[in-house]
Amino acid sequence: MVPASVVRSQKVTEPTAAFRELGATMVVKGKIQRAGQSVQLTVDLIDAKLLRQIGSATLEDAGGDLAVLQNDAASRLAAMMNIHASADTLRSPGANAAPTAYEAYLKALGYIQRYDKPGNLDMAISSLQAAVQTDPRFALGYAELGEAYRLKNQVDPNPKWITEASANLQRASQLDDHLATTYISLGMLHTSLGQNDLAQQEFEKALQINPRDASALGGLARNYEHMGRTADAETTFKKAAALRPDYWDSYNNLGMFYDRQGRKTEAIAQYRQVIELTPDNATAWSNLASAYVDINDEPSRAEAERALQKSIALAPSYAAYANFGVLYLDEKRYSESSAMTRKALELNDANYLVWDNLRIASEWMGDETQTRIARDKTLALLEPFAAAHPQDTTAQSLLAKTYAAKGARDKALQHLASALELAPKDADVLGDAAETYEMLGERAKALTYAKQSIAAGTTLPDLAQRPALRSLVKDLSFRTGH
Repeated sequence: MVPASVVRSQKVTEPTAAFRELGATMVVKGKIQRAGQSVQLTVDLIDAKLLRQIGSATLEDAGGDLAVLQNDAASRLAAMMNIHASADTLRSPGANAAPTAYEAYLKALGYIQRYDKPGNLDMAISSLQAAVQTDPRFALGYAELGEAYRLKNQVDPNPKWITEASANLQRASQLDDHLATTYISLGMLHTSLGQNDLAQQEFEKALQINPRDASALGGLARNYEHMGRTADAETTFKKAAALRPDYWDSYNNLGMFYDRQGRKTEAIAQYRQVIELTPDNATAWSNLASAYVDINDEPSRAEAERALQKSIALAPSYAAYANFGVLYLDEKRYSESSAMTRKALELNDANYLVWDNLRIASEWMGDETQTRIARDKTLALLEPFAAAHPQDTTAQSLLAKTYAAKGARDKALQHLASALELAPKDADVLGDAAETYEMLGERAKALTYAKQSIAAGTTLPDLAQRPALRSLVKDLSFRTGH
């Protein structure tokens, strides 16, 4: 079965071309006509190899109910192909929805397919809100509304989107407990909150309904990753991409997996695949830049800057500005880093990591007032996040540094102990430990952890990028190893 997006991308409009270019042996052609409220759907089933019509059906609904016509068309086409399936198998999940609600739902699906485009998720949410207001028992509408809010949080992180997503998904589940899409979105939501066991249960429910659901497999793969099952995660991400070879987000998810695993070259290859499918995808260009930023050599920084410029030219975004801020930090262009990071925060001020980047740039610039403001904002966002995600190593070690900078020794050491317990050999965590002890005035311990960080893979220039370690890296005993 060839996805519609492949048919469009190959500009296939005739059965002979479908057979020649896509290997399709049967083709369904159709058209929709409207006359007032009434809608008419005509479908033709064609033998693409012999170029003969196998059958045709014209269906009409006076009330304009597309869901009903969809079900009828599926039933008639199944009969033409001698496929014997139950009415339940062929019935659309939205079959009982009010016609206007179902049409609003279909419109929203189009926006969600390209959720990377600015404004698309807002338009999807608006359309789905109208759908469930028109039909308050439209379970599929609530499920997709929950997914739209979940994606909203992914693009524009904010706890309020998680609350909205959860409420709408729970409503969908109450109305209809046989929708795979509800379980998939709930699973992804649980994964993002670190609730891996609950997420696993939801994905298994979805796969019981449809074992070949690419979205369910993608969610399951992310959950495997959270559970430390990286080999299973990679295999499942690849399987999800193979099931939807035409969909950009499958490659994007695999790319982000490689990115998180430190496999930057493989991540870049996947992001390039996303760009090949959707050249106007600002998110993909920003993700590509992020991978190049992490490689952090001169050619990669140049590639990162080009990709970020392309991303912002397509659609200025929080992620692209934030990535620009990190790039300029690496290049010691602190004033430019501060300016770009401020632009990111104007679009979304709810990410503690971006505030901390502003703190670093401000500290290097000697702006004590802005450093204090950025540190306080970081702490205000970080404390509730760390409480909700106690296994997040980055959050724990950043809390340790932030408390140390504020002179709260006991709290700093408490969170540092948590971070070191979670990742005792992580070079970044060991570098954070060096910063923590340096700010607490314990140079000997700071030197010990700095040396351990270098042994784990950090370089001296990497440590020199940390403002709190300016004095330490000049320490003769540190440089000579004595």
